Amino acid sequence: MKYTRRSFIRYGAAAGAACFVGMTPALRALAARKLTMHGPPAGPSIILAHVADTSGLGGLVSELRFETYRNPDMVRTGMVTGRWELAATPSYAAANLNNRGVPVRLMNIMTWGLLYVISAREDIAEVEDLRGETVAMPFKADMPDLVFQYIAGEKGMKAGQDYKLNYVADPFQGIQMLVSGRVNHAVLPEPAATASLLKAKGAGKRLGRVLSLQKAWGEVTGGPAAIPQAGMTVRDSLLEELPELPARLNAAIAKSTEWVARNPAEAGKLSQVHLGLKAPMIQRSIPHCNFRLRAAGAARQEIERFYSILARTNPAIIGGRLPDTSFYLD
Repeated sequence: MKYTRRSFIRYGAAAGAACFVGMTPALRALAARKLTMHGPPAGPSIILAHVADTSGLGGLVSELRFETYRNPDMVRTGMVTGRWELAATPSYAAANLNNRGVPVRLMNIMTWGLLYVISAREDIAEVEDLRGETVAMPFKADMPDLVFQYIAGEKGMKAGQDYKLNYVADPFQGIQMLVSGRVNHAVLPEPAATASLLKAKGAGKRLGRVLSLQKAWGEVTGGPAAIPQAGMTVRDSLLEELPELPARLNAAIAKSTEWVARNPAEAGKLSQVHLGLKAPMIQRSIPHCNFRLRAAGAARQEIERFYSILARTNPAIIGGRLPDTSFYLD
């Protein structure tokens, strides 16, 4: 029998279909299983985009995708309704969902702090140097605000008395206020912190990254200079279906974290495709993102200390209490 290219393709497709039909129901489900990871247009998503591009869960799912989300409401809606199974979120957002009865758990911590003080003054070297100053702050009563006020409080400074906070709706308003000269200082997360430096340079204005809140956090807590800021939130139903997922995904994330650190220029290009952020900005922000993969169970002590400090001022941020032990996946 003579085979043409068309008949060969037809035969191959038929053989593949026959193999699929011959599988057990469990194997057929695995072969057809698609999984989408969701993440914000920020640091951890660079890693997730690489995990998806390199088929980091090959053999566990048939297709792994990555999609960005633009606001926290999308996370809450997706997880509560069950339309989302896996997402990079602030670690405290995962606790909040869990305490409100949403069947989710925290798989890991991917980034250990993205917060910096950007300033127009070169003489700011310590948080105490902001005494008497006005600081632009995004997201009133949210994590950056609570962390900064806690650090300042441990340094003997009180908001409204020793310094003033000028609240803005988001980090990009903080950038605008800095570049326009309406404020001299702003607390900004990455990649907005790097974006502010690039934007100021383009406008002929000098700004500097004067303080790492991660370093200041370590000073006042007596622990490492690291804030367990963000990781992967996963629904229980997905864990039941794919019990190997935590180990497999953590291994893939660790591998991609190393790749991003070694290849910031290529990672910047990848983020431009997947996150819609300019490659040069992401390339410059990567060294300041404190990427390090650690399973949530192994980091439980640091995470609970973080939650407890946030809850002193705003208990609702974690849903009113510390999550149960089972919340932290090993």
